[in-house]
Amino acid sequence: MEGDKYLWVAVAIVMFVIGIEYLFARSRGKVIFRFQNTISNFSMGAFDRVAGMFLVPLIYLYYEFLYDNFGLFFIPETLGWFVFAILVSDFIWYFYHKSGHRINFFWGAHIIHHQSEDYNYSVALNLTPFQVIVRVLFWSLMPVFGFSVKMVLGTHLVIGLYQFLLHTTLIPKLGIIEKIFVTPSHHRVHHGSNPEYLDKNFGGVLIIWDRMFGTFQEEINEVSYGITKDVNSREFLTTVFHYYQNLIYQMRQLPSVKDKFLLLVKGPDWVPDSGPIEPLPLYIDKGSYAYKEYSVFRKIYIIFNTMVLFSILIYFGYHLTTFNFLQMLMFSSVVLLTLVIIGRMLEDLKTWILELLRVLIVSAYFVMNLL
Repeated sequence: MEGDKYLWVAVAIVMFVIGIEYLFARSRGKVIFRFQNTISNFSMGAFDRVAGMFLVPLIYLYYEFLYDNFGLFFIPETLGWFVFAILVSDFIWYFYHKSGHRINFFWGAHIIHHQSEDYNYSVALNLTPFQVIVRVLFWSLMPVFGFSVKMVLGTHLVIGLYQFLLHTTLIPKLGIIEKIFVTPSHHRVHHGSNPEYLDKNFGGVLIIWDRMFGTFQEEINEVSYGITKDVNSREFLTTVFHYYQNLIYQMRQLPSVKDKFLLLVKGPDWVPDSGPIEPLPLYIDKGSYAYKEYSVFRKIYIIFNTMVLFSILIYFGYHLTTFNFLQMLMFSSVVLLTLVIIGRMLEDLKTWILELLRVLIVSAYFVMNLL
């Protein structure tokens, strides 16, 4: 497994940028952060990061295997070739991203990123490790073409950082830059649920792919953020798995194996020949989700748990390479329990059994270290 001794630096920078955005928006009288959405975004970011600690080494070995055994060329690791690698990676990104919207099974991994009805830098954290698994399928081409593992993962880092910077309403249109590069304006459109904005602007760094393949849309009307139907929950497990639960619910309504398979590979708007199928009752009309009002104490406790979550994550990343299997299992369990606890608190659900279990695991960890 791979530790991340500098994760605290990344967390500090991200939190600083989000804090600046929050303060700047407030100074302009703009409400772009809502408590439930923001905490949910932070939770998903932590989930994605802890899973990444386990997945990245496996991805590295997989890419290395492809490079060593199936590489058609061996491209040198120079700056010029790295720039070219970013261009290739961005081209792949377009099709990966488009498939994440147009193939139901992949949409189930990506929909989480689009659920927030607010649009700010915290939305960039709203990811799941399931997306990473889908991503690996597409980027398997790069080591086969001869790009080294470091170059492939380096392009992920560049595109990921660029994508993070796009998630804001505070940066206006950028003139001639809009012709070539993906800008915050373009990406706002991508996150819109307006009919004219659906399935538009899939590019990662360059918008030229969308212009070439007919999926470009300029930001004209005010963007309505989120998905076309609200999810009537901000609970962690529901947030992660609701669309796959919905697919199972819809498959049960389909009479043939063929239609069940087509449901998985067609887009969210697909209608079978047998007629429309009902979505999970969890989905409600857009704008009808009832945001909770919390007491000051409950808000503080949710924030405290979120801070604990990131503290555990940083500690986990720093010491991961020194942990044995049992310690890794204990820390992973505490992270997952904390994620579920935060999600349940956001929905005013009971958490005391989970909190007791978390205390027992943490206590057992400290006892083990004392022995």
